Amino acid sequence: MSKKTSPQSRPGRRPRRIRAGGPTAGHKATAGPAPKKQVPAGLRGRLRRYLPVAAVPNIVVVLGIIVVALAGLLFTGMSLTALPATIAQLWLILNLVPVSADGIVLGVLPLLPAIGLATLIARRVNRAVRDRVSMADLLVLAVGTLAVPLVLTLVACAMMWDAGRVFDVGVPPLGHAVARTLLLHLIALAVGMGGRLWRAVLRRYRAPEWLVDAVATAARILLLLSAASLVILLVLLVAGWPRQVELAGIYGTTGGVVGGALLSLLYLPNAVIAVISVVLGSEFHLGAASVSLYAIDLTELPLLPLMALIPGWAHPWSILLLLVPSFTVAFVLGNVRFTVVQTLATSAAIAVMVLVGSYLTWGEIGYLGTGGPMVWLTAGLAFAWTAGIGVAAALLGRVADRRAPARVAKPEEQVAEQEEPAASESPDFVDGEVVDVTEEPAEEAEEPAEEPSEEAEEPAEEPADGDQEAPEVEEDGVKAVDEERRD
Repeated sequence: MSKKTSPQSRPGRRPRRIRAGGPTAGHKATAGPAPKKQVPAGLRGRLRRYLPVAAVPNIVVVLGIIVVALAGLLFTGMSLTALPATIAQLWLILNLVPVSADGIVLGVLPLLPAIGLATLIARRVNRAVRDRVSMADLLVLAVGTLAVPLVLTLVACAMMWDAGRVFDVGVPPLGHAVARTLLLHLIALAVGMGGRLWRAVLRRYRAPEWLVDAVATAARILLLLSAASLVILLVLLVAGWPRQVELAGIYGTTGGVVGGALLSLLYLPNAVIAVISVVLGSEFHLGAASVSLYAIDLTELPLLPLMALIPGWAHPWSILLLLVPSFTVAFVLGNVRFTVVQTLATSAAIAVMVLVGSYLTWGEIGYLGTGGPMVWLTAGLAFAWTAGIGVAAALLGRVADRRAPARVAKPEEQVAEQEEPAASESPDFVDGEVVDVTEEPAEEAEEPAEEPSEEAEEPAEEPADGDQEAPEVEEDGVKAVDEERRD
């Protein structure tokens, strides 16, 4: 028989010996936990990861401004030499910085585009902090979020100064330019970080976590006041519709009516803040004109549909609008059980929010003079309304708790109360990811890698056949997978 066809000439296949600690592909796949997402190490790594978060939205906005400015100049037939000044003015207007042209200063700028910019940046920040972040990461992100737009604002001011030698434009006040830019982007950063990350930061520095609840409650009160202000504006629109018809006749063309309506829409958030200041008991000024619940003194106003909403005189029953903030505060604070200190913190938070909103909607309005809410009076009244009603509600709740009979807790509730401290020690999560606010997050990622190697060395010391060693690798892999799931 030929050797090529003889079955005895073929050597028997030897069983493959698989060592538990051997570098096989299967062992590599199951020996250790899956690699975690790399945390940026060092300043260079953090800048590479978080600087685009702040730079990309601002660059996109600047490119959009360039397109709008170029289209506007081509549509109006103006020279392209005015392009740099137009780009600078649009950036300043978007960041609520006062602008000057032809000797007219405009400091009350529309809030709606600025709200859109802040929303865009807040969404980018929120996506960046979904993964685990450290305090160093947050610091780099915060500095980038504030520094990039500030540099662009300073560049725009320099462009306005350079264009002032050719065109009749002026440089905005540097203090207001810096303050308003920083305020707008600081609000976007604070909103984008989210409540859970703020709690982790407060816990890191041993500050009371209920501060987040106080700020959230203040924001809820302000949102309800804004909704009530929109309803009031709608009622004024219906009641003063003849004035809108008269204003449309003054425009004369459909394009003028549409342009006035669009401009009024851009200034709608400004009108909401003005109504909030009025219903709180403060005043709103437009140059020499003033509007309050007690009296309305009107002079020459801009020809806008939004200005036509202002009635010619104050109705005697308009004083009842003071019930709007009182009912709003009572409704929100009645659903929470705050202490007196927490109520005062909520009052301070809403006062700061109203102060910032009033400042951003205050400024010069060309030849009319200064316009906007009375900043400090409006903020003080917001604090007074919230503190007065909130402290009264907190004291009444404390009295009711003392008079209520003591309720005996059930055994199940006692067990739940004992388990709460253990649950509170669990790590924080933001959208399913652990929030790490430690200084060195990279060290934690290295520790789990040592455990599988120690367990893998033990089976290698026991002599056994290949048929017996292979299952041990599978068991080791299962252990590693279980450890990975627990991590």
